[in-house]
Amino acid sequence: MDFGFSDEHEAFRQTLQRFFEKESPTEVVQELDRTETFPRETYAKMAALGLCGMTIPEEYGGTPLDEIAKCIVLEEMQRAAGHLCFAFMPGIGFCAKGIAQFGTDQQKERYLPGLADGSIRFAMALTEPQSGSDLSSLATHARPTSDGWIVNGQKVFSTGADSADYLFTMVRTDRDASGHRGLSVLAIPRDSPGVTIRPLRKLAAQAVHTCEIFFEDVEVADDAMVGEPGSGARMVFSLLDAERILVGAQGCGIAMGALDVAVRYAGERKQFGQPIIDFQAVGHLIADMAMDLEAARMVVYKAAWQLEKGLPVRKEAAMAKIVGSEAGTRCALRGMQVLGGYSYMVEYPMERWFRESKLYEIAGGSNQILRNVLVDQLRL
Repeated sequence: MDFGFSDEHEAFRQTLQRFFEKESPTEVVQELDRTETFPRETYAKMAALGLCGMTIPEEYGGTPLDEIAKCIVLEEMQRAAGHLCFAFMPGIGFCAKGIAQFGTDQQKERYLPGLADGSIRFAMALTEPQSGSDLSSLATHARPTSDGWIVNGQKVFSTGADSADYLFTMVRTDRDASGHRGLSVLAIPRDSPGVTIRPLRKLAAQAVHTCEIFFEDVEVADDAMVGEPGSGARMVFSLLDAERILVGAQGCGIAMGALDVAVRYAGERKQFGQPIIDFQAVGHLIADMAMDLEAARMVVYKAAWQLEKGLPVRKEAAMAKIVGSEAGTRCALRGMQVLGGYSYMVEYPMERWFRESKLYEIAGGSNQILRNVLVDQLRL
């Protein structure tokens, strides 16, 4: 068993660290979040570096990465700034992959090159006020017409919807079908008449808005259907395992950043004539952070390795998301304790990681739902 990264992966990580240290230092991240300014310049540079093409085939301008490298991208991106992940993950980690796997040749040619070079952005529009974990209760519906669909309904928690070009929207195309049957996905242009988007205030990463969306008699062309009508649930479920592994990697990114800052601060901060890292109470907090991170990364990267090998990962992806996200939360909390009063100051990134960490226990399927998934997998 090989527990180390390849030389190529190590070099790739170092490249990413240098990139994000230069393009997204803490003061820039804090200012963009404070002013609610979308990180357009950094996003364009991420695309130029090839990151936006990581889930896109080469024939459409992509720079596909293996699953280990994708985790490295999300670790380092989250360590730099949650809002970069919010701008990146829905469109590239989910929508682009969905189009690459399930879209028509015409859709791939229309969307994927722009997604890869950063000129096109997608947002996910799945969750509804009454439909979150229970996808079967989804109510937004699309009525067929002679040449397309008319969409009515409402979505919520659609991150980046107001800055996207298209909305990867799950709708009910067969209102007589029950449960997950009759669900489909439409790529709806954001500027379509009848689409209204309202940004919502949230706890963290406000540079990229999370929004609610209203569809009122929105006319959509027939060629906006991604996949076959009625295949939406199957398509989304097939994409979620890979997304959950990447969410686990984001949790590890928070843990990595929190550990680095805590070790550096505790080695420099002196009280009672010695660095506070020499006090057992502080040292043990840092030791627990290191163990949490190491264990989480083992789970996340094992799941990524299995996915790369084409092995089943439903159970492993759920574990990766749970373990990675909760390790991130615990490490951010312990990091706050190590920094003490300075953890509350925005000039340090710890308070931001603390605020950003909680989302990953919820997004991509709450950790309680995923524990149910684990139980079901263990019964098999």
